[in-house]
Amino acid sequence: MKLTSIESLKLYLEKEDDTHDELLDSIIEQVSARIETALKRELTKMERNQYFEGGKRYYYLCAYPIDITEPVVVEINGDIKTLDSDYYVWEKEGLIHFVYVTADNVPKNVNITWTGGYEEIYGVLDVPYDLKRACLMESAFEFRRRFDGGLSGVSMQSGSISVNQPSSLLPEVIETIKSYRKYPYG
Repeated sequence: MKLTSIESLKLYLEKEDDTHDELLDSIIEQVSARIETALKRELTKMERNQYFEGGKRYYYLCAYPIDITEPVVVEINGDIKTLDSDYYVWEKEGLIHFVYVTADNVPKNVNITWTGGYEEIYGVLDVPYDLKRACLMESAFEFRRRFDGGLSGVSMQSGSISVNQPSSLLPEVIETIKSYRKYPYG
């Protein structure tokens, strides 16, 4: 799963040769995985099945947007529910919204099957542009800092410089991720 391409990263880094293609590909995959983890959701489009505890009206799914051209099957205690009568689908938010509070607060009694996530086009997920840009920026940062592991500051004759810790994402990347992360309730 990649959120940007090697070609885009090479253009961003102003690199024309192919000497680091394997490394760049690896960095893109690692950064894409870090971003997916930070988003607390799955990005690759595929059919999924998720169980929930009952007693709620709102159920956030682990992968969205929800593909409403594919069936969304909702079962409570083995009983299949009806779209627009029992529940609604908010595809962009990854939300199943019940008209009523679902059955008792029993573990795994609500079962939802759906297809969700982003399509892969030429090996790159078709996520919103700012997520692609966040991956691009972080990947370029990781590539440029690949020899500075653990370094947090450098002192020189003319002054000193502090650099971002390698374990954290860039502040702009973190802000972008925050705008796409959902905080489930209900």
